[in-house]
Amino acid sequence: MLLGTQRINSRGQLEVGGVEATALAERFGTPLYVMDEEALRAKCHEYVSAFRAQAPDTMVSFATKAFLCRAAARLAHEEGLHLDVASLGELAVVLSAGVPAEHLTLHGNFKKDDELAHALRSQVGLIALDSVDEMRALSRLAQSLGRRQRAIIRVAPGIDGHTLDAISTGRSDTKFGLTVENGAALRAMEECTKLSGVDLVGLHAHIGSQILTLEPFELLAEKLLEFARTARDRTGWTPEVIVLGGGLGIRYSDEQRPPSVADLAKTLVGAVKRAAHAHGIKMPRIGIEPGRSVVGESGMTLYRVGPLKEVPAGDAADGSGKRTYVTVDGGLSDNPRPLMYGATYPVYLANRASEPASHLVRLCGRHCETDTFFDVKLPLPRPGDIIAVLSTGAYNHTMASNYNFFCRPPVVFVARGDARIVVRRETEEDLLRRDVG
Repeated sequence: MLLGTQRINSRGQLEVGGVEATALAERFGTPLYVMDEEALRAKCHEYVSAFRAQAPDTMVSFATKAFLCRAAARLAHEEGLHLDVASLGELAVVLSAGVPAEHLTLHGNFKKDDELAHALRSQVGLIALDSVDEMRALSRLAQSLGRRQRAIIRVAPGIDGHTLDAISTGRSDTKFGLTVENGAALRAMEECTKLSGVDLVGLHAHIGSQILTLEPFELLAEKLLEFARTARDRTGWTPEVIVLGGGLGIRYSDEQRPPSVADLAKTLVGAVKRAAHAHGIKMPRIGIEPGRSVVGESGMTLYRVGPLKEVPAGDAADGSGKRTYVTVDGGLSDNPRPLMYGATYPVYLANRASEPASHLVRLCGRHCETDTFFDVKLPLPRPGDIIAVLSTGAYNHTMASNYNFFCRPPVVFVARGDARIVVRRETEEDLLRRDVG
């Protein structure tokens, strides 16, 4: 399941961006995050083109929580995307990359007063309000700074995105946003339209992540416009913008077939148009916030194989009564998703990619934890081989940790035969620098 510029070349080697994975591993070490820059730019362009073909003023925003470094922020901005941030750290990275603050939306379900004040002073374009306390705080702070801040209210529309519980965010029983079902969202709307210092311009909702069908997005559009009609009837307010979140899934296996970006655009814009007409609402500007589906398939992670162990296993899937553990030089700290979500990924033996996948092995990491990645069929690995785990562009880099005080991997961008490091490998000196005791 090779994607973007990935291919197996005539030497039987996996390559990306015209560079062999083994050459990248030798030059930059392992573990190593590799981003296919051409594929990433193409996906950004695909999103902007597909949505603006349906609605020319669509605001396509990259959700930086999925993958963030200065190079990624700069690339997304160059390709015409706005950017979403959810912390002062994300805001600092994006601003330092040269992205104008007016092209940003600040999210988060708990923004402290100093964070709201910093966003106001930075002149962030939009702030997504997640609670009544937050909108009151924003009003107070904006007035004290002589600002009038454009904002959108996040609502919980009561929609199940039919994904994992941990990444389903649109139900009524959620920490995110103001619930429509119990009237909390409408009461907040009534109050917010009267607050000084806040210019309420729209609604926002996000129903989850790794969604593989279009029906939940259609339902979201209908629910938001229905709520907009209720708000108009109560307050006279109508939304300038409707932001429908992100959540489109990617291919982590051959069985997963997510909708195309073009189909998503056609479905969402069409649903908003129909619902706006049905409810007598002026057609709002549409906002969309893709994250995983922008960066996920553009990334791969390279590991070096270490020890192999063959152990008795009565439940071995191949009926052999034994299991082969293949240890790599990464694990939980650079990819927590297999343990958190049971995630799986396409895997190749990069230096012997043309050999038949003849052995079922269990990939595992080197942490003081049972950090098993998953079972996968490969040519029987040998110590020193290079394992490539594909589709790791989303959340691996941004969720990486220092568990066991391992150093986080570097990030390399590869394009047209050239590789450049954009995030250096962390060192033990970096780990010690914060420890002042």
